Amino acid sequence: MLLRYPDERTFTGEPSAEILLPGGPHLVERVIDQLCAHKGVRRAGPGEFSARAYLNGRLSLDQAEGVAGVIAARTEAQLDAARETLSGAAGDRLRSAAGELTTLLALVEAGIDFTDQEDVVAIAPDALAARLHALRRAIRPETLDSRGRAGGVLVVLAGPPSAGKSTLFNAMLGRERAVTDATPGTTRDALRERIELPTPEGVPVGVTLADTPGLELDVSASGVALGALAQADVVLQCDPRARFDPIEALPRESAVLRVRTKADRPAPSDAEGLPVCAMDGSGLDELRRAIVSSIPGASAADRLAEMPRWRDALAHACRKIDRARDSIAKQDGALEHPETIAEDLRAALDHLGELTGEVARDDVIGRVFATFCVGK
Repeated sequence: MLLRYPDERTFTGEPSAEILLPGGPHLVERVIDQLCAHKGVRRAGPGEFSARAYLNGRLSLDQAEGVAGVIAARTEAQLDAARETLSGAAGDRLRSAAGELTTLLALVEAGIDFTDQEDVVAIAPDALAARLHALRRAIRPETLDSRGRAGGVLVVLAGPPSAGKSTLFNAMLGRERAVTDATPGTTRDALRERIELPTPEGVPVGVTLADTPGLELDVSASGVALGALAQADVVLQCDPRARFDPIEALPRESAVLRVRTKADRPAPSDAEGLPVCAMDGSGLDELRRAIVSSIPGASAADRLAEMPRWRDALAHACRKIDRARDSIAKQDGALEHPETIAEDLRAALDHLGELTGEVARDDVIGRVFATFCVGK
């Protein structure tokens, strides 16, 4: 059966035709050979149909890459990542982030134009830092660094000395990683390990779990703990006494889960917190589910990390945003070194644009379609 599509409402946006044949690779190959025997007829190159759809505005670059991802997927996680990209949802989120980044870049550059006027401030340093922080968090769960390690969600165990943090850390890893001892102050450094947590959709989400020294130890150990807390997305506040004294150093954006460790011991009837016993494993599954539910967008987290080009571009963008944040001076008037900040923001925008196709270079486009199998 021959189906002819004369108008432009096709996958490629060009007039097309389909030949429907009975199953059988040998028959298909014979028909293709007969067609290619005619002058001007040839087999499609790798990714040619999707490339034509992109060039004719039928697909965005991220959707076209989703087609390649579906073809190449070898795991459920890779297939989910490809489908999300093909649907356009991933690109929509990145375009939203790129829009915010473009706005911030425009404000910084506007401030450069008015550096000689002290009463004109396009955007205050604290406001820029806050918006960059929010932007960084918006793309952070999907980011792995160039070594493939989690650069996304950071879950920090915090609490007083001998609260059972290291024992819980080992239990969540499923192996002995942190040294445990009844003597307070055994943990002196922040230990970080990558783990995967189950989601309701059945797609594991990767996070970095960090064990920290007790907050009531000496200045050096407490400084290590506070440094990890400053970067935390989720804090597991561990306290076997269920007192949960306030931790003043927590970022406002961090989610805090109260965990009553050593739950095999007697506790008051009105004790708060999620009871967990790392020795017998009780409460661990509930804790894992609580962590996942506290992560914004956790059901989609790390999916795009299955696609190396997305992973690398997002990692580069995040590093540029981090550098811009580090360059912001805490002062009341205007930004210090706005040119440096603008340069980093522009570079971050370029990296996001490589994924959405908004500022795609020819070599990037070529690299995407070269990964296709023949004809797709």
